[in-house]
Amino acid sequence: MLSKLTPSTTELPIADFSVAAGFPNPCEDHLSDSISLDELLIKRPSSTFLFRVSGNSMSPDITDGSIIVVDRSVTIKTGRIVLATLDNEFVVKELQLKNNKAVFISKNPDFEPIEIDIDENNDWDTHVVWGVVTGLIKIF
Repeated sequence: MLSKLTPSTTELPIADFSVAAGFPNPCEDHLSDSISLDELLIKRPSSTFLFRVSGNSMSPDITDGSIIVVDRSVTIKTGRIVLATLDNEFVVKELQLKNNKAVFISKNPDFEPIEIDIDENNDWDTHVVWGVVTGLIKIF
């Protein structure tokens, strides 16, 4: 069941420097501004939904247990990660549009691409693609 997002009033401090993901750099001992995770992750609350991911077809980027942020108002186009309904199930895939087909591709090479024919009788963009993934929350 989908439910409306409830805005948070919590603001968290964020450092005014970046941390190295490779070679370490000296840390500064202070935090600067505060940010709201709502403002960071949700641009349009009325069209944004959160979903917990099950499975590893989009691994290593999106893994089992991650939470995706899905915005239904974002334009659907090639290269976007989308939430789609295929065979009456929600799936997360990268969308490629080519040769009158919508191809749904997994990041994990163990999963085969899924192709949907595009023609005037198949309203795939409104009935297959549910929304565009705009953010990811990974919990370790």
